[in-house]
Amino acid sequence: MQPPNFCEIVLYNLEPNTENAIIKEGNRIIVEAGYEGDQYGVIFDGDIIQPIRDKEDAVTYRLTLVSLDGDRFMNQGFVGFSVLKGQSSRNLVEQIASQAKVPAQIGSISDGFDKAELSRGKVVFGLAKDYLRQLAQTQDASFYMEDGKINLVKVTDPPEGEIIELSPASGLIGQPVQNDQGITFKSLLNPRIKINRFVRIDNSQIRAQTFQTGQIIRNLDAEGLYRVIGITYTGDTRGDAWECECETVSQAGILPGMVSAVTANPF
Repeated sequence: MQPPNFCEIVLYNLEPNTENAIIKEGNRIIVEAGYEGDQYGVIFDGDIIQPIRDKEDAVTYRLTLVSLDGDRFMNQGFVGFSVLKGQSSRNLVEQIASQAKVPAQIGSISDGFDKAELSRGKVVFGLAKDYLRQLAQTQDASFYMEDGKINLVKVTDPPEGEIIELSPASGLIGQPVQNDQGITFKSLLNPRIKINRFVRIDNSQIRAQTFQTGQIIRNLDAEGLYRVIGITYTGDTRGDAWECECETVSQAGILPGMVSAVTANPF
């Protein structure tokens, strides 16, 4: 659905000069969190959209920072240039990213963009996000921003980086639950879990979905590999909440068991 990553940070009882500086001058925020060792890193990098100052009670002041990932690039990143025929889609993406009024860095780009070439010259004029979305659609890919970087990926692309093994001994909280799209699970806050990354969870740990009459029965992934498509981080430096909740689909990027279920019962 391509909504931007959203972040809401609440800061309590700041020193007045610090608070005023954030309200008047703050335009970007980076959040790092996690645990000691390799389970620590950036979980959000984005633009501050609105600072809200209020009181929680008679003596507690708070400053809420509402932020969006890549907001300035998405809404102010105008481009205007032309390219000759024969350019690859990857080159076009790189030019859009670098020549936008608010430039952005490149994250992950599917290998298929190297092979697709323009059959004729093209004039690019308008918002960069519109052209990136069009390029993604021509390649059956998805376009999204993460930590201010442009990503265009396909569900058939192999995973980048390590496959994270999750179990009760490595941070898994409670019992994962199967749903129509894949599974949802909760774990200790782990910055290594990213959008489009893979996690492996033993299927014996997952609670199967309760099926209704007429509903297609979908199996869990045979290898227990799931692609992350949504993450919600929750943390409180003065409390116990320090976790992330993830939504996933099967390792192939399709609804688990859909192909076999449809083949077995085409009606």
